[in-house]
Amino acid sequence: MANQNPEKDEDNQRYIYRASITLKNGKKLYAKDCGKKAFKIPVKD
Repeated sequence: MANQNPEKDEDNQRYIYRASITLKNGKKLYAKDCGKKAFKIPVKD
């Protein structure tokens, strides 16, 4: 499972990591199907 804790990167932006995301059309996209372990998602403070 992906890291659930937000972390800061070198540009002082916070990110979370998810193994899957849901697109606007409702389709679930898995990172492993895209050759990744997780998706890096920026979050606002």
